[in-house]
Amino acid sequence: MDTADLLAAISDGGANGSSLAERFGVSRTMVWKRMQQLRAEGVVIEGAAGEGYTLVDPAGFGPWTLGWRCKRQIQFFEVCGSTNVEARKLAESSSSPEGLLVVANQQDAGRGRLGRAWNTEAGHNLLFSVVLKPQVVPQLAPVCVLAWAAAMAEVLDCQVKWPNDLVTPEGHKIGGILAELASEAEQVRFVVLGVGINVNQTSFPDLPQATSLSILRGQPLDRAELLGRLVAAIESVPTQGAPSLGLWRSRSHTLGRTVRVGDVEGLASDVRDDGALLVGGHAVLAGDVEMVAS
Repeated sequence: MDTADLLAAISDGGANGSSLAERFGVSRTMVWKRMQQLRAEGVVIEGAAGEGYTLVDPAGFGPWTLGWRCKRQIQFFEVCGSTNVEARKLAESSSSPEGLLVVANQQDAGRGRLGRAWNTEAGHNLLFSVVLKPQVVPQLAPVCVLAWAAAMAEVLDCQVKWPNDLVTPEGHKIGGILAELASEAEQVRFVVLGVGINVNQTSFPDLPQATSLSILRGQPLDRAELLGRLVAAIESVPTQGAPSLGLWRSRSHTLGRTVRVGDVEGLASDVRDDGALLVGGHAVLAGDVEMVAS
């Protein structure tokens, strides 16, 4: 019984348990159980088996809702240490990990770049990892990560800060990315793309430069619906070879500014074909970008 078809069947109301059971070839008990599972995830469904069900509000967050929004089975954790760790375990044990998606409602050992902690309020944000298999040599994996970041920025209508942040035009952080690579000598086996996005959290006492989508838009967002759009955008990036960085350049918060990366300071003029940032004529392959006041 496909969840999307079930929700479509009750979207206009009037479908009772018997008619739904006959339509999907399952028992009335199975229909009732699925309704209860969706309700437990926050989907608002009125009615009961005998009188007919009506879908009132599809916004929920859990394995059934996420599976419907993302069009695949989800590995869902209410709490886990790190979605990247869980995704990598599953990818290593699977012969075909492409598209595998791990989602947590909260992480208690989330990580950003350089081993930094990534701490957010439970139940308010998006914390997920998707396993991808770009057809590139390992040296070009960073280009794919930049392209995936730009695709997400297009959905969120925000900017990208080299190498891995999603930010507002003012530089306030909305989200971050942590990509982990598994490769052989001449081929990427898979990339675990870990993403954390501040969606409905409204207070960041320890992170004054952070913000969230709900703060920016003045209302809470449906996290599951947003995740579906983000995953679709990531997977729409062509990676049969290094993808174009045209969208990244157009969404960049870094290019055209004077920056400091480690000991290198100068104008960030472009990104190379391997994803390196060009700063004052020097190629920077890794590091944290600090904006320098002009």
